Amino acid sequence: MDLRLLVLATALISAALPSNAEGLPDGPGKDLVEAICSECHTTERIAAQQLTKPQWEAKVLEMLQEAPDVKQSERDTIIEYLAKNFPARANVNKADAKELQAALEISPESAAAIVQYRKQNGSFKTLDDLKKVPGVDAAKLDAKREIIDFKD
Repeated sequence: MDLRLLVLATALISAALPSNAEGLPDGPGKDLVEAICSECHTTERIAAQQLTKPQWEAKVLEMLQEAPDVKQSERDTIIEYLAKNFPARANVNKADAKELQAALEISPESAAAIVQYRKQNGSFKTLDDLKKVPGVDAAKLDAKREIIDFKD
């Protein structure tokens, strides 16, 4: 059986049964994740993976390498959905510069400035504390506020 037909049949059958993907957030790509990714992974396992967009790209490439019938545009939609809904968390009090750069999508210089400021001034307590770092774009931090952690 062709993989696309298998995916479609699985999606139709799973629609009639209780889905393990009921907890996935709505949005473009949810149906593809349910039809393709949920064949092998539970919702909990998918949600537990909090990765950067490049990490999601690598994970999707790895997982779908044996699925040539899944089009590149579908893979891209899956990656966008996963990166948006299950992003990597950024602990600004523990992460190194490379981790901050990837998770916050900031320049290497900004990430290094955050680490240096933290070393000199101690842990960040709030987003406003983080915005005090010279040279860091406050708008980028605001855009990523949902994934920033301040735990020591």
